[in-house]
Amino acid sequence: MAVMTALVPVILAITAGFLLRRYAGIALASWQQMSFVLYYLFMPALEIKVLANKPLAEFPVFSLLLAVATVLLLMSLWLIAWQRWCRPRPAATFTSLYQGGVRFNTFVALVMADQLFGEAGVAATALIAALIILLVNLLCVLIFVLYLNAEGASPGLFLKESLTNPLILGALAGIGLNLSGLGLSGSLYDFVALMSSAALPVGLLVVGAALQVERLRGSWEVIWTASFFQLLLKPLLAWVVIGWFALEGVYAAALLLCFAVPAPPSAYVLALRKGGDADTMAAIITVQTLLAALTMPVVLLIFR
Repeated sequence: MAVMTALVPVILAITAGFLLRRYAGIALASWQQMSFVLYYLFMPALEIKVLANKPLAEFPVFSLLLAVATVLLLMSLWLIAWQRWCRPRPAATFTSLYQGGVRFNTFVALVMADQLFGEAGVAATALIAALIILLVNLLCVLIFVLYLNAEGASPGLFLKESLTNPLILGALAGIGLNLSGLGLSGSLYDFVALMSSAALPVGLLVVGAALQVERLRGSWEVIWTASFFQLLLKPLLAWVVIGWFALEGVYAAALLLCFAVPAPPSAYVLALRKGGDADTMAAIITVQTLLAALTMPVVLLIFR
């Protein structure tokens, strides 16, 4: 029941975006312009807010970092191997398949952590989210550089893309404010909180507006593949890694939760801004969000 409670508003928001574009006469180009504001302001503000004030000293940061890095790197290798030797796809489509297999929806994870594990679970989930946000954005930028800039791919280009990526900069800013002891307070916190409050609703509306039902016909294999990696294989791998690093209690539960949620709206925005297959990415996000209502209760029950 808690899983459905967290996912139903997400599904309804995506549906609202789809209906607004289709029946309210708001052109797709207008939604794409809104994604620009989402990418450069709302999403980074959400990351800064989540990361800036959470106490880190009480957490097993090193073990969690190793566990997160292990899951993400192994998932990346499997997805690259799938693209190379199993079912090769156009480079732009593969970037959407990749994002659909490694990214995670921070909001769904935090909401469900609050409902399932209380305040301690939210704190642990926020820290794990910080580690995932930083690492997964670096990996996604690398994939975009390698697959969509094949001729010009270089360490310099990767560094440039990383240092100009608002999602990476937002995560670094939040962690920097935390580690420096400055944190966020006063009017600055109020501003960041106000901007971050728009990230989820605007992001989900943009994803829904981008969904074109007719586009699903040619994308089902990619959608199912990404969903298999994201909603089944990744939680299974996370469960194994939890055992490897002897994580227990709320940390184990939060790590498993973060690796069981669907792909986030920011994946669509990145695909749109960087020349990926944004249509397929929107379809993957929507279908995964619907499927997660079925898979997450099963995953959390089996591996509990």
